[in-house]
Amino acid sequence: MLDLVRELAALDLHLTHETAELRWGPATTLFLIASAWWVKGPLLVGLGGLSDGMRRTLLPVVMLASATAFAIASGLNVVLKDVVDRHRPPLTDPDIVHVGDLPSSPSFPSGHAMTAFAAAGAIAVLCPRMRWPALTIAFLVAISRPYLGMHFWADVLVGSVLGAAIGALVALGARWLSGVVRPAAPPA
Repeated sequence: MLDLVRELAALDLHLTHETAELRWGPATTLFLIASAWWVKGPLLVGLGGLSDGMRRTLLPVVMLASATAFAIASGLNVVLKDVVDRHRPPLTDPDIVHVGDLPSSPSFPSGHAMTAFAAAGAIAVLCPRMRWPALTIAFLVAISRPYLGMHFWADVLVGSVLGAAIGALVALGARWLSGVVRPAAPPA
């Protein structure tokens, strides 16, 4: 089992190194903007309010659910980072050059991927018309992290899955609490 973990860690390092080598000016600019903390949160939460087919009564539910999912994912991320305490790629391999300011927090899991997919997951469940735009933004945020040399791919994968699960659970809870989904009538 320990050998498998070592092999996966080596593969993760190799893939992250190779990804950092793919940099191209316009893509780097796009990924820097996508991963800016002041862009992803407001963009995703605001996206939940843009559906033209959404009932006005559901609009606050979607926006509150996406913001709540974002906040829960952010808090859980801090706890997990402290527990795992994985070094960031450039600290593990000096040949991996990062673009932008390297955060001082541990690497695992990716907070950017986790919070982006949490907000997008809530939007995807509550507002199907905005599902693909929200998930596309979350995907761009997530892949920006290894591309910029800030995270390993495993950090992003785990953060994305955890975030999506948090978003879906918060959305289902919001549906239940807001009465959007009503129980079926008992059989006659």
